[in-house]
Amino acid sequence: GPVRDALVASVSGWHAALRRAIAQCKECGDLRADSDESQLLFEVHGLILALHYEARFLRLPDAVQRAQRGFDHILQRYQLPAA
Repeated sequence: GPVRDALVASVSGWHAALRRAIAQCKECGDLRADSDESQLLFEVHGLILALHYEARFLRLPDAVQRAQRGFDHILQRYQLPAA
């Protein structure tokens, strides 16, 4: 129905913005050129969903720190090796 359609439009817009940011990071050399944009987007989106679930629904006090650590791990896998 209309609520689902609005939600899909919102999430799709957010996905498009994140995909553009990932592409720009690749172009600037902040991420490896062979980084799979769809996979990176999936991992970051999954992390955000987990953060919402654990921080808002379960109210776990360490959710933000865990999410930050997870994001750092994602970036480590996709970044260029340090020079």
